Amino acid sequence: MNSSGNGRMILNTYVVAVMVFLLLPIVIIVPLAFSSDASMAFPPSGFSLKWFEAALSRPEFLDAFYLSTRLAVVTTAISLSIGGLAAYALVRFRFRGRALCEALFLSPLIIPTVVIAIALTMILGQMGLLRNFWGLVIAHTIMTLPYAVRVLAASLSEIDRDVEEAALVLGATPARMLFHVLLPLLRPGILAASIFALIISFDEFTVTLFVAGPGYYTLPIEIFNYVEFYSDPTIAAISTLLVALSCVAIAIIERIVGIRNVFK
Repeated sequence: MNSSGNGRMILNTYVVAVMVFLLLPIVIIVPLAFSSDASMAFPPSGFSLKWFEAALSRPEFLDAFYLSTRLAVVTTAISLSIGGLAAYALVRFRFRGRALCEALFLSPLIIPTVVIAIALTMILGQMGLLRNFWGLVIAHTIMTLPYAVRVLAASLSEIDRDVEEAALVLGATPARMLFHVLLPLLRPGILAASIFALIISFDEFTVTLFVAGPGYYTLPIEIFNYVEFYSDPTIAAISTLLVALSCVAIAIIERIVGIRNVFK
């Protein structure tokens, strides 16, 4: 076998190993969610749906889910609005300080999350926004904004500026060009950025742990609080429900625009 064949075999082996590593927790967690055991033991000794009933009957989990969903939706809307304007400026214009602005928008990707969490705790505390919903929105927007800027900038770079100019030359107002020309062309990028923002916001833990307070515990924080005192498969049931919701979301996206169109 030549060196090219050996390299391909090593690459394939590496990809399979990474996929197994990523999927193994799901393979273990999903059967545990249907276990009849009183504690998390693998493999389960019997089948039961009682842990789903237990998870859905606990008001703290339901309240945390509603808060996480509301927070993720608001954060995504703000991130897309700010990220879209920033991406348009970074892609369409050349100005002094452009590289610095881009680095500033993308900095949460490289700065340690705990550093951002401590800084936000100090700043939001001085602003009186610590331990409330809008403080969480600000914190989550900072964490999701880099993904919105990066994805939308990549999508904009694939759209020729001549399309926008042609619409304006043909008599379209800037607003009409935006809503009838640019945004439809950006739909896959907007959807991809929305997915990233929703997932990052919904799963954000470290920053939320510093910023959240009583009455504002998101689902990851509530799960963390639960596993401190209990070791039953209720957490496995919640995780399985979240996996199922993710699969439904992916199916809907595939139905509307297609996964390949979102990430091409």
